[in-house]
Amino acid sequence: MFEHFTDLFNPKTIIHVGGIGLLMAVVFAETGLLVGIVFPGDSLLFTAGLLTAAGVIRLPIGVVILLIGLAAFLGDQSGYGIGWRTGKALFNRPKSFFFRPEYVQTTRQFYQRYGIWVLILGKFLPIVRTFAPLLAGVVQVPYRKFLPVSLIGSFLWPAVLSTAGYFLGNVPWVQENYGWIILAMVLVTTGPILWKVLRLRQTKVSV
Repeated sequence: MFEHFTDLFNPKTIIHVGGIGLLMAVVFAETGLLVGIVFPGDSLLFTAGLLTAAGVIRLPIGVVILLIGLAAFLGDQSGYGIGWRTGKALFNRPKSFFFRPEYVQTTRQFYQRYGIWVLILGKFLPIVRTFAPLLAGVVQVPYRKFLPVSLIGSFLWPAVLSTAGYFLGNVPWVQENYGWIILAMVLVTTGPILWKVLRLRQTKVSV
């Protein structure tokens, strides 16, 4: 039963079962809803490119990128709206399966360092890409500033990762080591964020 549950978060399973529609729904959830934090965003986009090259997704890679970008952009708008409405209550939200106060603090630090550009940079970082639009709404970043940066980040993210999967998907070594490549992507993208979250928790405990 546990294996069936974990299959729900396997990029290949998501695409094989639901096609481009489920792929877009997952991307929307990860960028616009708190529950989306559990989904494999980066590896999913890479796999989408790989399976497009293999003919599993029967659409041109340009269309796949546009559809994923649209889902990410709409997710950003959802997250921004939720953050704007919930305001500072988000900071006082109790810990749950989908939410940790450290996630907000981590994203807040990225905002302090990179400003509104975190909406572009953060698309390539788990946790940050989920909470950055929310936090932009919480601190009430003017929508005229939020919109263009969100647009760039939403389409740049799949343009880089799905294109990489598309062109590397035909390389025999990549096909043979797909599982290890996805694991490496997860470690590279989540490692620094998880380390920062862990340090934040240790700091709070020591204080």
